Amino acid sequence: MTFVPGKRKYLICGDPSGINLVQPIIQNIMEQHLSFEVMEIKDEEKVRNWLDHQKMGCYLYVSAAWPEIERLKNITEDIGFSEEEVQFLGRGEQMIKVFCCRCHGLTELARSDASEITCSQCGLLLSVSDHYSSLRKAYLGYVAKL
Repeated sequence: MTFVPGKRKYLICGDPSGINLVQPIIQNIMEQHLSFEVMEIKDEEKVRNWLDHQKMGCYLYVSAAWPEIERLKNITEDIGFSEEEVQFLGRGEQMIKVFCCRCHGLTELARSDASEITCSQCGLLLSVSDHYSSLRKAYLGYVAKL
């Protein structure tokens, strides 16, 4: 994560370990006497309400385990935060989905295993690209070269 200067207010959200990882950012904000709030993730509805009541010009840092990051991404998108207004820092093993170019099925796997996979729907050997489809919420899988 990197500090983004010039924002109206900084929001830090995460689980206890995640907030601990964002301490250098918090320290930078405090040294510059900038406005900020910290919210620990305990209740998804409280986080949603907290984010929903923020004003324009806020910048959000989110740090948590990957499954929690995915839920929080959905919340921030629903509320209206753009990709330019949020930084995410995930911990642990990240699970991703791969979209098959043949059958349009989705196969889930650990990110570390993501070079070539067999589609769980049609059995086609796929090469996992770095192209991410926000519509499918998956990486695109193309026919692997034999």
